Amino acid sequence: MATRFALADGRNTWARPVDETPDELGPGDQGTVLTARSGRVYVYGSDDRTVRDETHYRYTVRALDADSGEALWATVTGDGPEASEPTSELGYAVAVPEGVVAVHGPKGQQYALLGADDGKVRWKHPLPDPGSRICLLRGAGGRAYLVCQKWSPDDEDVSGTSVAQLDPATGRPRWTVRLDGDLDIVGETGGRLVLLPTTGAHRTLTLIDADAHIVTTVRLSEAQPETSTPTLLGGRLCYTRPSGSVRAFAPEDGRRLWASNSTVESPGPPVASATHLYLASPSGRLAALDLRTGRVTATLQGRDDAGTADAGAGAPLTLVGDALYVPYGVRSVYSVDVRAL
Repeated sequence: MATRFALADGRNTWARPVDETPDELGPGDQGTVLTARSGRVYVYGSDDRTVRDETHYRYTVRALDADSGEALWATVTGDGPEASEPTSELGYAVAVPEGVVAVHGPKGQQYALLGADDGKVRWKHPLPDPGSRICLLRGAGGRAYLVCQKWSPDDEDVSGTSVAQLDPATGRPRWTVRLDGDLDIVGETGGRLVLLPTTGAHRTLTLIDADAHIVTTVRLSEAQPETSTPTLLGGRLCYTRPSGSVRAFAPEDGRRLWASNSTVESPGPPVASATHLYLASPSGRLAALDLRTGRVTATLQGRDDAGTADAGAGAPLTLVGDALYVPYGVRSVYSVDVRAL
């Protein structure tokens, strides 16, 4: 289900299934909100079924009216036993002002732009060399990028990574930069893309000027373990660890700005205001850290431990003005005025 709740009191205002048929294979959890903008909510859903003893996957991207939940359009992006799930978390869909760029085709070997107005395919291109490359769609600074890792013949090592900025009008690369190693985009700050290795300890940042596509490298003042999760917030590169510790670095020169223990275990992706960084656990335990110093300025106890023991990291937070929305448990969320923390 895609659902909307009122920010003022949490009341559900509408709900709409993104998979309108029963799942023959049992309960599923595929489908998510891709983005919400300009009065529309873009979601995708899956319809799994068995055809002649073979599992078929049908993935559909939909645009919903944000006020009413009414379906404005629906476009099938893949249908068959090898279709790819158009999820932004896996790197197979990205929202841009022009619509949604998603993997496309029965084997997920193409990428296409679904127009924001009607969902029609504006352009479509094959993914480069799908036999030896793993390509991901990424978004940064309102632009779409194609990040492709080339594997060595023995399929054990990544020999290099290419980063291409896609022209929204044609889908073709405006420019392509080729780099050594396995890298992925974390975000954009100061007009430059920030890339990090996808495996191993994080020690070196790769920066690409998004307009001039000039490449520079920056060495962090101290390596961060592979288990840490990087997030680019407010011009700072923040690493969160399962233990709750947080490290903040300046991406332009790699110096550490501060280190802190948030006291929040298994935190999800943090969010930041102009002055504070917020992160929460799967049970909803919340911490607020001074964005300049890293000092913990406030904490709130968790709301519910039920069903969260094996939940992994906490869910992403949402900050709207001074209202912070914290998901917890299985299907719950609470809101707090950050000025009162």
